[in-house]
Amino acid sequence: MCFSSGTSGKPKAVVLSHHNLIAQLLSVPPAWIGNYVQPMRRFEYRPYLQRAAELKANILRLVPATAVRMTKDPEIKNLDPSAVHTVMCSGSHLSSDTVVALHQILSPEATMLNGYGMSEATVTLLRNTRGGQKGASVGKPAAGMEVRIVDENYNDVQAGVDGECLIRGPSVFMEYKNNVAETAAAFRGGWMCTGDIVHVDQDGYFWLTGRKKELIKYKGHQIAPAELEAILLPHPSVTDAGVCGVRDEATQEELPVGFVSLSTAMSNRDRSQTMERLSVFMDARVSSYKRLRGGLFLVESLPKNSLPELLRRELVRLAERLRSSRARI
Repeated sequence: MCFSSGTSGKPKAVVLSHHNLIAQLLSVPPAWIGNYVQPMRRFEYRPYLQRAAELKANILRLVPATAVRMTKDPEIKNLDPSAVHTVMCSGSHLSSDTVVALHQILSPEATMLNGYGMSEATVTLLRNTRGGQKGASVGKPAAGMEVRIVDENYNDVQAGVDGECLIRGPSVFMEYKNNVAETAAAFRGGWMCTGDIVHVDQDGYFWLTGRKKELIKYKGHQIAPAELEAILLPHPSVTDAGVCGVRDEATQEELPVGFVSLSTAMSNRDRSQTMERLSVFMDARVSSYKRLRGGLFLVESLPKNSLPELLRRELVRLAERLRSSRARI
């Protein structure tokens, strides 16, 4: 039994069978052909990279926010990442700009394998493979995994159209412990509803858009926070970024709100000017309805879990507090 990451709600106890675990291991050859794996009790950025350098690790497993941080870290070359030939990334959208920047840090020949998984699928359900990867896509279904993409009425959608990802296979979990209602809601006709929005291209590669529950609904449009974060994160002044939706009482609309952390070496004046430039930077790169109409806020750090993945529910609470404080000024 393990717990879901709790990025958009309270973590749930996921019950996995021995069959689930074995099916997942069989789909990942490095897990059973003798590769050495170095686990960490808790992820910490600097110790993680230092240990990877000491071991001359060939493969790094990252979330996109950590990958972006690496591309902006002036000390990264001191850690000698030359032994790394593969970076495996999952957890949220990985931009093409970040893939290019990682190649510049490591080597043009380094392989970037983006993937997608969840606790309920015993980790991985979509992955790229060496020699078969495609840009920032999350790849193709893992061995034994079936995937559908459906609209709001659970009808299959065409290639190129966003929809919810449904999965079926031997590594899909049994139930949520002591939670009959959530377990029943997770399945429909034998398929598990992941709550994630994806689309598949003509070559069969899947592309992750965002979480269904996290989509911001503004004037009939749906906005994926991950899409806006992927624009903010590559900016050279930004060390971390997050976006969420907050309901505006005056307009009764859900507005996108952005958060960024900037380099600690910047002066207060430079930070203020950078925030103004960031607002202009964003407006120039998104459609009018995707603009950060709820505000763009500077924070020292963003709420994360131990993976470290962004805790969107905590971000919403922070947005509500900051917007409320600004309204009272």
